[in-house]
Amino acid sequence: MPQAQSLCQTWSARKIRVLNAHPRVLVVDDNTNAAEALATYLSYEGVETRTANGYGEALSCVRDWVPDVVVLDIMMPEHDGFETAQALRSYLPTTNLGIVAFTSLDDDHVRETGTARHNFDGYCRKGSPPVALLALMQKLWR
Repeated sequence: MPQAQSLCQTWSARKIRVLNAHPRVLVVDDNTNAAEALATYLSYEGVETRTANGYGEALSCVRDWVPDVVVLDIMMPEHDGFETAQALRSYLPTTNLGIVAFTSLDDDHVRETGTARHNFDGYCRKGSPPVALLALMQKLWR
């Protein structure tokens, strides 16, 4: 079994400049309980969080609240994480947005699918300890 750190990895050299008092993270997952559990953990670690139950809610959320990082499930109904990442990059045309794929799919599949390499700044396998995901996001923050 790989170590927890190897299950979460950065894919880009992007460095996110946190513009608020606390880093902002949007957790997008069609499993609302999982999204809320992760958001709760992150809030205990000093991160301002919101959750969205898929593509539509994610785009609606970022109209009024711009995150520093989006933690994005891939396997979602209607619009998957690849489509959602592309839409977020188009809607928020800034280089100051990190997107992390948070999925049970292996990293090779995520890298090989469409434009995933260009849309995602990191990858974390679901089931990894949340501290490993937080460490990945901290690498993205300046």
